[in-house]
Amino acid sequence: MQTTVKPLLGPRAAGAYAVLLLLVAAGAALLAAGVLFTGVTRDAADVTVYLSNSVRLDLDDRLDLPEGAALLGNLLPVQLHVPDLPLDVRLLAQSGDALLLLSIAVGALALAQVLRTVRAGRPFARRNATWLAVVAGAVVVGGCIPPVLRNVGAQAALGHLEVRGDPPFVTWSSFTWTPLLLGIVVLGIAEAFRRGAAMADDVDGLV
Repeated sequence: MQTTVKPLLGPRAAGAYAVLLLLVAAGAALLAAGVLFTGVTRDAADVTVYLSNSVRLDLDDRLDLPEGAALLGNLLPVQLHVPDLPLDVRLLAQSGDALLLLSIAVGALALAQVLRTVRAGRPFARRNATWLAVVAGAVVVGGCIPPVLRNVGAQAALGHLEVRGDPPFVTWSSFTWTPLLLGIVVLGIAEAFRRGAAMADDVDGLV
């Protein structure tokens, strides 16, 4: 008695997800263009900065919190609106968000190409390994570089303000290993697809 194994991702679902990813790619690319357009046409920028320790402690006193209650964390993020910025600083402040959106667009587009081959019944098409390597690169770039660019943009904006005395704001950039680990996982999947494509070619050559 034969049993039919139901696929985890059938052709119809793969096609639907491919279309969805193409829409995500298009939307992310349009948003990236909008972010850059805003940086060019607007004479100000909004940057993420962190309250200094002196400001945070002063807030604890001003809030008149119940005994034992206090703001937690040495770094409390806030959005700072900085007016009258030059064009290069505005673009630098927007570059982190733009790069993140472009990385999402590239990754979604590449993954959509893989799903299109799955829908066509050719999951081990030769180009799939390359497309998955592009996805891995997009994950690493989009996860690691935008936080650094946001921090540099915030520093440039604060420098333009020329705040004297004890600065109320500080900048800080965190690093996480998660994008690198995810990129390595996707690269491993890409290598599996490459070897699968090579085996499929060998089998076709024997037939």
